[in-house]
Amino acid sequence: MRTKIVLSIIFLFYALLIYRVYDLSVISNQKYSKLSLQNKQKEILIPPIRGVIYDRNSKPVAYNELRFDIALKPHLKKTEILEALNDLNETLNDVNVSKLYEIYHKENSPYNHRPIVLLKYLKEDLIYKIQPFLSLNENIIITPSYLRKYPYKEILSNVLGYVSKANVKDLQRNKTIELTQISGKRGIEKYYDDELQGVAGKKEVIVNAKNEILKEVSYVKPQTHTLTLSIDTALQKYIYDLLKNENKKGAVVVMKTDGEILALVTYPSFDNNLFVKGIDYKTWNKLIHDLYNPLLNKPVSGIYPPGSTVKPAEGLIAAASRKWNPWKKIFCPGFLEIGNRKFRDWKEGGHGEVDLIKAIKRSVDVYFYKIGLTLGIDYIAKNLKKMGFGKKTGIDLPNEKQGIVPDKKWKIKRYHQPWFIGETLNAVIGQGYFLATPLQVAVNTALLASGKLPKPFIVKKIDSNETKPVLKDVLTKKEKKYLPLVRRGMWEVCNAPGGTATNHINTKITIAGKTGTAQVYSIPQEVKKRKREDELKYFHRSHAWLTTFGPYRRPQVVVTVLIEHGGHGGHAAGGIVSKIYNYLVDKGYIKLK
Repeated sequence: MRTKIVLSIIFLFYALLIYRVYDLSVISNQKYSKLSLQNKQKEILIPPIRGVIYDRNSKPVAYNELRFDIALKPHLKKTEILEALNDLNETLNDVNVSKLYEIYHKENSPYNHRPIVLLKYLKEDLIYKIQPFLSLNENIIITPSYLRKYPYKEILSNVLGYVSKANVKDLQRNKTIELTQISGKRGIEKYYDDELQGVAGKKEVIVNAKNEILKEVSYVKPQTHTLTLSIDTALQKYIYDLLKNENKKGAVVVMKTDGEILALVTYPSFDNNLFVKGIDYKTWNKLIHDLYNPLLNKPVSGIYPPGSTVKPAEGLIAAASRKWNPWKKIFCPGFLEIGNRKFRDWKEGGHGEVDLIKAIKRSVDVYFYKIGLTLGIDYIAKNLKKMGFGKKTGIDLPNEKQGIVPDKKWKIKRYHQPWFIGETLNAVIGQGYFLATPLQVAVNTALLASGKLPKPFIVKKIDSNETKPVLKDVLTKKEKKYLPLVRRGMWEVCNAPGGTATNHINTKITIAGKTGTAQVYSIPQEVKKRKREDELKYFHRSHAWLTTFGPYRRPQVVVTVLIEHGGHGGHAAGGIVSKIYNYLVDKGYIKLK
């Protein structure tokens, strides 16, 4: 009997043991397999912090300031939403509960699993005060964010642009923008938006059916790129203040002869910080209706009649054409008569006997009228285009305008009309249909100074990768042969008695250049005597140009100044140009030996 009992116990023990093995290996396996299906591996993208922008001296000119956003979890019940909003209202006092509820209701959907941001860019000290109270509500989430800051405001806004809330096109263009929700809208911020956005990081995690993270599998850090500009902020501010103190609206380009931009100034300008959080309608309306157009990046996107600044290039074209003798003297009586119309020179009574050097020095209109009649508009236009006019320079900024170098084909295409001789005479003195940007004038001046056409650039480095200057050899051997002659004429503009800028230049080095006075409205033929510029209404006054290079013997820098409705180029811009060159010498940008 005892044997039967012992055997029964042994049998029962092994039966239980076999059942347990079966349970663990078969039944439990099915159970835990089902549970494991509720857990899965998930990739979480981590938004990068927007890259910092520095000037050439490593001063941060666009950076990110730590702020915080307040959000609510998605898919909350109405009672949970109202409870969270009331907590926010009690903590912050000035919260518009109805407006926040609308935002939540609009953003909440079955497809959205991200927290819904209701309040953005709250300051750090405020968050430290309210966080202990808001943390009691598990539906309220406080997350760090970054506010783009531009410490130099109006001084650099035309160069930097700004960031603002991304639109649909932005989101489609770059997947990283879906994470950052901001994009560059103008300037460097727009042109280099992809680089500044950076590359999203990611981490692989194991989550359960409730989307709760159980384990982190891997982690890749976000990548951020920094930009270093060629701009000298101190020089930029110095020039901006010069224009502001003298109340002269316009544009200034300071560029090395290899295309490296040292300053690119627009006055008046705007505070780009206004756009980061979203600009209000009243401020926006005021900016877009401002008669002085502060939103326009004038050196790059402003187009103006270039006036007499084109004459040195035209003199070079003529001298190298074999149809024109630059040494031959031509008599200028003060006008050129075509049919029953007189095309006047700027100087009543004329300039007497004139060769190419004197024509540049005194900016003799009649001399260039005759060049236009001899060479024809098509020949002149073709060569001006290769010298930097009528096409984009390729600068690394958005919205660059290409300007207009008119010719017969252009007029037929644009107006379906033939070309007239009088239009040639207007074009060769930089008037009529002819339009150029200050940057194009600067690039053409660099060509005359160095013999090479530069591609201007503003970003000097992306991370540690330096930008290499690009110089094009566009001149023929004959054009290069006559460059010294044209340069001599430009030297006399700024240094010789009777030069159109001589009385207004006071520099520590010898410079050369060309003035320009570009009319903005036509003077009827019946008007025998022109009014002085200061007698005209402001918006009827001519634009004033002065484009220069220096030092004369060993050109290193180009300075181009446009003063809107400034009148005569030498008078309006000579003092500003002189101060810029003296600053460049003092700061070591120009090597004297």
